[in-house]
Amino acid sequence: MKTITSRQDQGIPGVYGLLLLDVVSRWGYTAETLFEPFGLNSEQLAEPDFRIPTAIANQLVEHALKLTGEPTLGFHLGNQMRISIHGFIGYAIMTARDITDALVLANRFIQLRMPFLQLFFSTFGSKATIQLQTDVTLEPLRTEISIALIFGMISMGKAITGVDYSAGEIDFDFPQPEGLERFIAKYPRHQFRFDQPHLLLSFDKQYLGNKLVHADPIASQIAINQCEAELSALGERHRIAMRVRDILTNSEQHYLSIESVAERLHMSDRTLKRQLAAEGTSFSTLVDEVRYRHATSLLSRTDFTLEQIADELGYSDVANFSRAFKRWSGRSPSNWRKDPYL
Repeated sequence: MKTITSRQDQGIPGVYGLLLLDVVSRWGYTAETLFEPFGLNSEQLAEPDFRIPTAIANQLVEHALKLTGEPTLGFHLGNQMRISIHGFIGYAIMTARDITDALVLANRFIQLRMPFLQLFFSTFGSKATIQLQTDVTLEPLRTEISIALIFGMISMGKAITGVDYSAGEIDFDFPQPEGLERFIAKYPRHQFRFDQPHLLLSFDKQYLGNKLVHADPIASQIAINQCEAELSALGERHRIAMRVRDILTNSEQHYLSIESVAERLHMSDRTLKRQLAAEGTSFSTLVDEVRYRHATSLLSRTDFTLEQIADELGYSDVANFSRAFKRWSGRSPSNWRKDPYL
């Protein structure tokens, strides 16, 4: 029997429940102890389409925390996470050419496995940044998922490249959880910050060029085709908008023209406009979305001047950038930088 979730609550893939079991089994607990209070079992959770409703997943995490007496399980979940657990999207990423291609694929297909999550990848200067946004609000589920995703990206990055990048900057958008300090100590060259505006991981841009140890263009394309088929089966309504957003987000230039994007999509700009309109959006709306997200990241993460940020985003001067930012947020960039939580 499959759990049916609402469109607003697409739930957590059952396979991540099995990952939680893998972690709590270290304390000697069985699947029956962990799952039976919620009417779940390992066979159900292993089904590819099985989803745990978010409220139940939150209770499951609470139960696991009580069983183990561990104040946070997110680190263990992330450290135990394997790329293969993500199904075809994991295989597509694992067999990609390099980290850049892997991140482009993650951005494109992540919602097949984690419909509650959005991943944004950008570069500026010598830094690359992966920003995560999650629709999950229930606690402790959101905190544990966030910690698991950050440490999971670190462990999976090492596994698929064979390289452990030695230093990174990690921002969490919540207070430091009790007990996390002993896990942070395992990463002395990483900088951790809490109560930040965004959940993100930054690292040296040179890391993006690292080749993947299992790179295989044929295998990757087969997996990509399967992911595309899954998107179609789900009746994805915003595929063109998603692809445009991907191109804008993953381009070195965040101000590409509609003609440039249409060319990459092998269509005319008129056709692109028409298809975006059919999806209830427009090219200018998507450009504004990507620029605003990149602007807030730069304002909160760097000490670059407004002139430098305006130039990075493709504005001719600070005045034009400031007007656009105020239209997006209702505040000036300098005011937002002083206190992003207002």
